[in-house]
Amino acid sequence: MNINIPDKLYKFLILVGVLLIAFSIYKKENSEKFYFSKIYEYKGIQDSLAISQIKINDQRDRLIDISQSLAKTYNDYCINKVKKKKTPNPNKPTKFSTIANLNILNPADTYTLNSLIDNVSEIINSSNHSDFEKGLKMAKVFRNKEGHVAVLWHKADRQNYTDIENCITEIYDNGFDEKLNFKISFLDGESAIFSIS
Repeated sequence: MNINIPDKLYKFLILVGVLLIAFSIYKKENSEKFYFSKIYEYKGIQDSLAISQIKINDQRDRLIDISQSLAKTYNDYCINKVKKKKTPNPNKPTKFSTIANLNILNPADTYTLNSLIDNVSEIINSSNHSDFEKGLKMAKVFRNKEGHVAVLWHKADRQNYTDIENCITEIYDNGFDEKLNFKISFLDGESAIFSIS
């Protein structure tokens, strides 16, 4: 193999320049391939997180609808706070029948889930209060959107949803004397169930 070494300095510099240009083009193409592969990977992760968040939002909205239906339809409990500076102000959920003037209620302001959890024993006596409260508090985490943020760094734990399901099932059983078949669909391959028998 013959390698011709340029006999003049300018020829040598041209050769070095051509080699550097060829090398930089090669590196640029490899860098672009790597860069775009990482962008596609990132977009895939972002799409996956967006789908998970949509599922959580949907489940949260369903639980809110269920809780509002339970509070109003079955037990006639009002979760709306009284307007500022109005009396009487019970500072906890109260039966509608004890409120003489419903105009004192603020439709845009409801008690926090903490207030509801703290007073739930007045309505329902659970056979296992600690598990019951655990389910309510787990539902509160997702209601307060803390669960949406946690999905970014915390893998879903099926037990969290089981705790919520057991709690809601017990509310129907003890509060309304109805048997509820309830399952939250969050993980792949699960089917949501909500039926009363």
